[in-house]
Amino acid sequence: MKKRAYFLFFCFLPTISLLNLPPDLKAEETSFIKSTAAYKKIKSEIDKIKVVDNHEHIKSEPFRVKEGKPDFFDLVTSDYTGADIGNIGNTFGHDTKYLDETLSIEERWASFKPIYDRIKNTGYMRCLRLGIKKIHGIEITDASSIKKINESMDRLYQPGIYTRTLRDLGKIDYVLVYRSSGHFGKDDYPDFFRVVRYIDSVIIFNHPQDIYKLEEQYRVSVHSLDDLEKIYGKFVEESIEDGVVGFKYGGAYLRTLDHSSYSREKAEAVLKKLLRFTGWGRSAITVEGGEELTNYCFNLMLKVIEEKGMPISIHTGLQTGGYKDIRWSNPQHLIPLFREYKNVNFDLFHGGFPFMKEFAELGKSWPNVFLNFCWFHTISPEGARSLLSELLELVPVHKIFAFGADTNFPESTIGHLEMAKENCAIVLTEKVLNGYFTEEEAIEYAIKILRTNSIEFFNLE
Repeated sequence: MKKRAYFLFFCFLPTISLLNLPPDLKAEETSFIKSTAAYKKIKSEIDKIKVVDNHEHIKSEPFRVKEGKPDFFDLVTSDYTGADIGNIGNTFGHDTKYLDETLSIEERWASFKPIYDRIKNTGYMRCLRLGIKKIHGIEITDASSIKKINESMDRLYQPGIYTRTLRDLGKIDYVLVYRSSGHFGKDDYPDFFRVVRYIDSVIIFNHPQDIYKLEEQYRVSVHSLDDLEKIYGKFVEESIEDGVVGFKYGGAYLRTLDHSSYSREKAEAVLKKLLRFTGWGRSAITVEGGEELTNYCFNLMLKVIEEKGMPISIHTGLQTGGYKDIRWSNPQHLIPLFREYKNVNFDLFHGGFPFMKEFAELGKSWPNVFLNFCWFHTISPEGARSLLSELLELVPVHKIFAFGADTNFPESTIGHLEMAKENCAIVLTEKVLNGYFTEEEAIEYAIKILRTNSIEFFNLE
């Protein structure tokens, strides 16, 4: 009788989005969605997709299986669960004995469990729990489970780990790893990894040494902004030759994304001040004091990137770790750049959270703006579903990149992928049940947002 009531609900109220229902009813209806034949079919097809992981910080394989070989406590104190631990609150005076590797697992777990109990509800911890369950087949319950996880990790973290976990288990066809250098050694990563290169270190300066490194690397003496432009040309050309598929800017962790005000005269004056600085052990200029130079240099870099036909990814929204100024990372600050650099494709990160409406509008209004869900499914699983539901009715489907784990360990990547695939299946099934898509369209769009959109944008094939 209850299922019949649900059937009538969908028949007579097809325009109501389940994602806008009150929380208690929303959970009940989401559970119903997952019980339908449509969900099972769509989820089954999603599980077959060879996805693209749009954003990773995974360390090289030789490092990870040798000196950087982790255990359970490395997993929970790194990536984003570590940020949740740091933001538990000043009223909770937890100890940090769990960090002491000389203690027994029982002692470390006893120290960590009060923390675990406070963060296990979050998307970050759910991601890690799912990844550990998927890869190691173990639930986090007590000290004995942590022992088993550590034993399984010791067996897993051997050469070939990324192929076994990411490609074979996760069916990830390409992994975009974000690095400061444009290349990696032959044996550093499997052949399905691609590089997206950071530009931050070549446009944000606070000491003459920052310039000296560029001079040495590119054999250009820097006396003016023209010299920096020569370096940027070499930087981009070198990156393309190394196989880089795009560039990334993460400046919103340090300053506002508004780079619209720039003057050659003011930027030149800051550069001269920097080059003439003779002090040691302190910065020549602060980030704020260098804004005129950074603004100019960012625009110079975009000019070169535009000439070479390369895309750029930009951090927007939440900054991990706490104690950051979220106002800096509002994606609307980038509007003047979208207008000025019409031939640059901008890949905006993290669903723009908490600026989701602004994020969505930019994808709707600007032909050169694309919308990336990397990290977002674990920041706010429900927020990701809500935004994806809206975007699928708002923007051309080729503008959506539905998955990027943005992590350091394969357990976190696989857990994030599980959450992303579940969210995509729920949202697409809801569109089928309310008559907006057919099942065939839902599956077609799943392939686009989880695979082909990224392949086309980054020219991966």
